[in-house]
Amino acid sequence: MTRTAWGLAALGLLLTLWSGAGTAALEQPTDAGDLLSRVRAVYADLRTYADTGTVTVEYGTASVDRHTFATSFIRAPRAFLLDVRKQAGDRYVVWGNPDAFATWWKATGQRFDYPNPNNAPAISTSGRNTTSVGLKVPTLLYATAPLGGDFANLSGLSVIGREVLGGRSCHVVAGSSSDTYAASAREVNVRTMRLWVDIETFAIRRVVEEWPAPPGQRSRTITSYEPQFNPALEPSRLTFTPPSKP
Repeated sequence: MTRTAWGLAALGLLLTLWSGAGTAALEQPTDAGDLLSRVRAVYADLRTYADTGTVTVEYGTASVDRHTFATSFIRAPRAFLLDVRKQAGDRYVVWGNPDAFATWWKATGQRFDYPNPNNAPAISTSGRNTTSVGLKVPTLLYATAPLGGDFANLSGLSVIGREVLGGRSCHVVAGSSSDTYAASAREVNVRTMRLWVDIETFAIRRVVEEWPAPPGQRSRTITSYEPQFNPALEPSRLTFTPPSKP
C-alpha cells in the first residue's frame, strides 16, 4: 500500500472514531446547565431503561443505613417497576402498566391503585418510602408528567471536575436542590447536591445530597446507580403481584 493510501486509511479510521464512540467526547457540554439539559434529553428519549443501585444514608455521628433498589422501564407499551428494599427488611414497590400505576408497602401490606389519568401520585408521593429514589430517575424517564422531584429545583450549578467512578469517567456537578410549596412558593428542604454524570452516555451514576447538621454530625444520602440504556426487557419482568397478607 502506498504512503498516500496509508494516510487515507488512517484518516478514514479517525473519522469513523469521531463519528462513533468519540462523538460524546467531542461534543461535551460547555457548562452545567447545558450538561443537565443533555441528561434530561437522553432520559426522555430512552425506549427502555434498567438499573440496580444502593442508597447509603449517613446520619448522627456514625450511623449508616444501606438500602438497595432496582428499576425497569419500557416506554411503549408502558411498563414500569421500582423495587426498593430497606436494610431492616421493609420493601416498597411502584409499578405501572398502560392503564394505571400502583404502590405496595410491605410494612402495612397496603396496595394503592392510581388509574389513568390521575396516576402521577404513585411516583410523586413516593419520596419518603423509597428514600427519594422514586423522585430522581423516574422523573427523568417521564419528563412530561407533573412529577416534580429532586431535580426540579436545582440552582447554583457548576461543573467542578471529572472523576472515574466504577471504571467510567464522569463529570462532577455541584449545586443545591430544594422543594417549594406551591401555595406559598416557600422554599424548604434545602440541601447541597452533587451529581456524577457519565461523560460518554450522560447517565447519572451517583447523587450525593447533604443537609445542614450540628457540629460533629452528618446528614448525607448517597444514591448510586448501575444504569443500562435501551436494554432488551421482557414485559413479564415489570409485573408485580403483592404477597398475600399473612
